[in-house]
Amino acid sequence: MEIGRSSLRKQEKLRTRKDFDALKEHGKACRDPFFTVLVQAAEPDSPVQITRYGIICSRKLHHSAVIRNRARRLITETFRLCKGSILPCDILVIPRRAIFGAKQQEVQGHLLRTLKKAGLIRKDHPADIPPANS
Repeated sequence: MEIGRSSLRKQEKLRTRKDFDALKEHGKACRDPFFTVLVQAAEPDSPVQITRYGIICSRKLHHSAVIRNRARRLITETFRLCKGSILPCDILVIPRRAIFGAKQQEVQGHLLRTLKKAGLIRKDHPADIPPANS
């Protein structure tokens, strides 16, 4: 691994069904053409202040595993690049079909704008959020 390159750790992923169910039940939904994002801010008194993410990409989205995995990789790469700009929270991303033809920079811009709407982007560490393509 190169020095200075950020990577994702096991602790930064939602792994248990309990975590996914808690986000589905109590998370705030933010919708975008590329995905639906469910977010839940970390407890302020919690000793662990970390941003965790999860992705649900079911067969209902597309029958081809290759295409579903590409959507997962795009979202994971976006988290890897932007994790320093995101406040501690749990994030669940459910991709939509519009993500299939998207480039990584487009996905990154959409995710950052969605998280900014939810108030989860650090003010002291501004992310490079590209303008919306309207």
